Amino acid sequence: MMQGVSLLMPITLSVMAALFVAPVAPKIAEQFIGHDPARAASIGPMIEMIITVPSLCVALFSPFAGALGDRFGRRRLLIWSMAVYSLFGVMPYFLSDLRLILASRVVVGIVEAMLMTLSTTLIGDYYQGEARNRWLAAQTGVASASAIVVLIVAGAVGQKDWHNVFLLYLLPLVYLAMVIMFTWEPEESEHLVEPDAKRGWGDLPWRTLAFICAITLVGAIMFFTVQIKLPNALNDLGVVLPGGGYDAARGARLTAVASIFVPVGTVCFWWLSPRSTVRIQLIIEFGLMAAGFLLMSRLTNPLQFAFAAGVNQIGAGMLLPTLLTWAVSRLPFNVRGRGTGVWNSTFALGQFACNNAAIPLVMGFTGAIIPTIGVLGWICLASALVAGASFFIHRPQPA
Repeated sequence: MMQGVSLLMPITLSVMAALFVAPVAPKIAEQFIGHDPARAASIGPMIEMIITVPSLCVALFSPFAGALGDRFGRRRLLIWSMAVYSLFGVMPYFLSDLRLILASRVVVGIVEAMLMTLSTTLIGDYYQGEARNRWLAAQTGVASASAIVVLIVAGAVGQKDWHNVFLLYLLPLVYLAMVIMFTWEPEESEHLVEPDAKRGWGDLPWRTLAFICAITLVGAIMFFTVQIKLPNALNDLGVVLPGGGYDAARGARLTAVASIFVPVGTVCFWWLSPRSTVRIQLIIEFGLMAAGFLLMSRLTNPLQFAFAAGVNQIGAGMLLPTLLTWAVSRLPFNVRGRGTGVWNSTFALGQFACNNAAIPLVMGFTGAIIPTIGVLGWICLASALVAGASFFIHRPQPA
């Protein structure tokens, strides 16, 4: 029990990496840019990179993190990565040079790739069957619930001085103590793996993994559309201050309403997983995401819009653990770190692609975010129909 709880905690660190900094980004800009347009053009992108570079590093380095875990031991590297995460995470508290702060954030991103990949891999090592599915699914719910807490805490702590936010990176030291006390390095003999078993990239089940990752990329784009673009949509719906400008406080509350439904999706997955096949789960999950998007594209009341986004997030909260458990269940012990790293990299790439490729591409045709959400709804519906059609085309033969 405690080893599972200990391995859920590192997942919250992936949320911390971006959301601890996002609420104080305006204060950082105020100090380094002020009202100088020239400085805004040169320094503004660097401030954005301070927020987003950890996610980019996860996309780039997760497969290599998994390979290192397969080679040198997953628990050992997880412990070291959590220690380095805290050390470099708190470093900007003592810094006033944006370039040094950005450099420290790159290190945070690299070790974040390691701790996310290795903690997930260890769950796959320790548990089997439905127990494994439940712990892996819990990662999604814990990460989403912690995101709400992180936003509130970071905003309060950084209200006076943005440097204070980085002191929160001392919290992972508590998680590190839990990992040290309650986990152990899994032995290959427990998994019937030969000591000299191959650990190369060619030993991965690439055909199956590539198929799962392709669906994961689509699912991640759909998931992060609500997470990232909901404020833009609410602004278009009139969530503005009396004097003009986006009402960030009200927007945050409405975004929280939608985010609460991700853990609800996790609970639904726990119930559905032992009672259905992956194919049935995909039909239901993409169907819920489609329903949420299509409702959002037609509603004009912000609160109703947020609840429609919640319907979408129930589907997303079910879809992500479905894909993760599907991937991990297909990975043998000797290359499980590599395979989990590839999956994590794909999921992080979906976050990057959502904001920098997919949404801008569709908006180039629709012209606004709300019609774009409608297009994504039809894509999700088509995905559900494809999953449904495959049920009849590839119906399993009787034994």
